[in-house]
Amino acid sequence: MDIVTQKDFITGGPDNDPEYNSHGFRCKEFADIDMDNYILFAGSSHTEGVGVKPDQTFAHLVSAVMRCDQVNLGVGGGGIDAVEHNLLMWFLKHDKHPKAIIVEWPDYGRFIQDRWGQVNLCPAGMWSESKFITLAHNALYLKGEISYQQLHKIIPVKIIDVMHAKITKHPHSMMIWHNDIDKGTDGDHAGPKSHINTAENILQALEFFPSAKDR
Repeated sequence: MDIVTQKDFITGGPDNDPEYNSHGFRCKEFADIDMDNYILFAGSSHTEGVGVKPDQTFAHLVSAVMRCDQVNLGVGGGGIDAVEHNLLMWFLKHDKHPKAIIVEWPDYGRFIQDRWGQVNLCPAGMWSESKFITLAHNALYLKGEISYQQLHKIIPVKIIDVMHAKITKHPHSMMIWHNDIDKGTDGDHAGPKSHINTAENILQALEFFPSAKDR
């Protein structure tokens, strides 16, 4: 029986796509990141930037204004457990902390599962496991809430919260809403104007006010 090797990070990125690095994330290779000057993003397809070009994502826009590198750990279709896993994996692998962490919290009804023959764990949700999610609704909600609160406690860097789906807000966090002002090329996800708006709100939350020439 063959044993399928699990990758370090959970990712939904396509193979051999020039917009994604060798780990399957939509940013440059981790080895090329300036570890003394970077900002870390985690989330679902909204963070990954489905429907917009790489330089139109709020992750890219924020890092460009702050003049630093960006690590984008966005996983299309991923849930809170994918966010949790990837953030913890990042800090296990890297000693140098980012300037800040931007987390876009997915719907708590999403989760990762192991599928036979897959190299990596796969995102699942109502589109694939509707019966299970209906039965496990309360448990999934509680798990998402616990993960949300614990990550805020143990991650050693300030977390800025972004949300496109509903989840209870931790009383000591800030929440930024990634609203669909326009639509992306896929007709479903947020478009370029939406990402600009979210980036501006993130910069404000970070108390980073760019000079006129950077705007």
